[in-house]
Amino acid sequence: MDIDELKGPIGEARDLVEAYVKPVIQTITEPGTSIAAPFAMTPGGALVIPACSFDDYRAQPVRRTGTAELTSLDSLIAHALRFKDEDSAIFASDDRKAPALTVVLDYHRIGAESDPRFGKHKAHFAFPLSDEWKAWTEQNGEALKMVEFAEFLEDRIIDVLYIIPEEDELSDDLQKFINAGGGEATIATPQRLVELARGLQVHESSAVREVRNLSTGEAQISFTSEHTDANGEPLRIPGLFLIGIPVFRNGPIYRIAARLRYRKTPTGVVFWYDLWRTDRVFDHAFKEACQRAEIETDLPLFFGKPE
Repeated sequence: MDIDELKGPIGEARDLVEAYVKPVIQTITEPGTSIAAPFAMTPGGALVIPACSFDDYRAQPVRRTGTAELTSLDSLIAHALRFKDEDSAIFASDDRKAPALTVVLDYHRIGAESDPRFGKHKAHFAFPLSDEWKAWTEQNGEALKMVEFAEFLEDRIIDVLYIIPEEDELSDDLQKFINAGGGEATIATPQRLVELARGLQVHESSAVREVRNLSTGEAQISFTSEHTDANGEPLRIPGLFLIGIPVFRNGPIYRIAARLRYRKTPTGVVFWYDLWRTDRVFDHAFKEACQRAEIETDLPLFFGKPE
C-alpha cells in the first residue's frame, strides 16, 4: 500500500485524538455574587485554574497576605500602626507556656451586616521569657547542697533587692505575705545573702551539730568546726528575701518574694527557695503588656485565637 494512501486515515485519527484531548478553557459563574472563575475542560474532568497562576503577570498583589513574626512588643505595635484600619483587631493567647499577641490587620468588618474579610494579613509576637526569670524559676524548689546553693546566690545576687522598711512601697498582697512571715525586718539584704553564701562555702566539709528555728523567723545552724560568721556567731539563715526581675525579655521589673528553705539530711544540710505566687506575677506582667498594646494601637483586644 502506498504511503500516501495511509495519510488519509492516519491523519483523520490523529486529528480526532487531538480534538479529544485538547483542553477547552471556559468560565463558571457563582450565582450569588456573579464572580467568574476560569476552568479547563479535559478528558479527565474539569480543572479549576487557581488565581495565583496569574500572580507573575500582575503589577501588584490582589491583597496583602502573610504573617510578620516580630521579636519585640515595640515592633508589634509599630507594625500594627503601619498597616491597621478601623476593623483590625488584636488576639491575646494567655497560655503561660506560650504567651503571644496576634494582630489580624484585615479582620472582619464590624457589624453583622458588614462585609467579611479574609483575615490573612497578620502580625505575631511570641513573648520571650527573660534570662533572669528562667534562671530563678528553673531552680525554684530544687534542693541544692550548701556550696551549690551558695554559688547560685552569688551568681544571681544582682537580682536581690534591698528594701528600706516603711519607705519602699510594696503591693498589698506582697506586704501581707511579708507581714505574715515576720515583717520587713526578716527580709535579707543582698549583703546578708552574700555573707550567707560565703558562710556556706566555709562550712562545706563541716558536720552539722544543731539546727534551730528562731522567733525572728530566721534559722540558726551550728557546725562542729570552729567556723562562725563574720560576728563570731553560728550561721543564721534568713527566712525571706526579695528579687526584682523582668518576666519577659526587656520588660519591666517585678518584685517577687522568696522563702528560704533548708533541710537537714544524713549527708548535711540542703537549701532551696520557694518563689511566692509566680503565677500571679506572670499573669500581671502579661496583662500589662496586653493593655499597652491595646492602648498604643487603639485596637480592640480579645483573649483567644481568631477564627
